[in-house]
Amino acid sequence: MPKAKNAKADEALALYRQGLKLVDIAKKLDLPEGTVRRWKCTYKWDGEKSERSGKKKPNARKRGGQPGNKNATGPPGNKHAEKFGFFSRYLPEETLELVGLTADSSPLDLLWAQIQLAFAAIVRAQKIAYVKDQNDKTVEKVEEKDGNVIGERWEVQEAWDKQANFMKAQARAMDSLRGLIKQYDDMLRAAGEAATEEQRLRLELLRAKLGSGSGEVKKVTIINDTKRQPDPDQ
Repeated sequence: MPKAKNAKADEALALYRQGLKLVDIAKKLDLPEGTVRRWKCTYKWDGEKSERSGKKKPNARKRGGQPGNKNATGPPGNKHAEKFGFFSRYLPEETLELVGLTADSSPLDLLWAQIQLAFAAIVRAQKIAYVKDQNDKTVEKVEEKDGNVIGERWEVQEAWDKQANFMKAQARAMDSLRGLIKQYDDMLRAAGEAATEEQRLRLELLRAKLGSGSGEVKKVTIINDTKRQPDPDQ
């Protein structure tokens, strides 16, 4: 197994073997949590632990755990190691690293990542599907025939067709985002005091970006390359 390249990584590995969680190791060593997660994947801490345990096979003893022996239970607070080891046998290394990065993420954090991706997709779609004016149509050759029958088939999308399709797609995307936000809000309330201040502030910031002070997304701001005019309602 690869060995840690520096003293901090060695110290982090020692704490991990003692059963500390990655987030606790990061706090104890005053390191970013992402750094500890990267070390865990890069130096294959779980694989190293499995290799060490595989070498310690007792002689002339029956199979399975011995009565009263709790060594096989693994270090406390590190129950995901067995599942992570299963993934390591079948997943590509790049995918495995992503699994490792989310191993200690809470359901709230995972849901928030999904909300961010949905919001980013909505903003990006406004740029890709932007219709300049009523004359902005798209003409595309979709078929060309040779031989006995020669011909071409073209597809024309008028500006109003493109705008209508865009509005329908945006409406579906906003409905999906609205559902994710409501789910996050419900989980936040259920967590109560266990939720962190950062997890609470995330939702308030997103509501401000969407122009709504409530849990519902009531307004979508269409982004284009023209200068924004003042809102008469403000």
